[in-house]
Amino acid sequence: MDCGQISITAAGRELVWQDWNDVYVVFQPSSSETHVFNETTAVALRLLQNSPVTLEELRILTAQSLGVAIEELLQENLTFVIRRLEELGLVECSEQALPG
Repeated sequence: MDCGQISITAAGRELVWQDWNDVYVVFQPSSSETHVFNETTAVALRLLQNSPVTLEELRILTAQSLGVAIEELLQENLTFVIRRLEELGLVECSEQALPG
């Protein structure tokens, strides 16, 4: 999977969100599917609404938004999140490969 810059897709911008205490139920109109995201996934996806970023930039911004040390947000975990969001058609990656 190539991923130098990560950006949100049109489908990712059209999501309908419901927050229940750090669990996010999200309806995706483009596929008529409902997803359940944890707080880390929700924060990362919402941060991508601002502009495309690299995986490391997203890791830093997500850690800051969650109020945790960067070391607590493992790159492997965020890579998994981005891969899953890409499978759902909510984000797209370009250029370099994701590690792992």
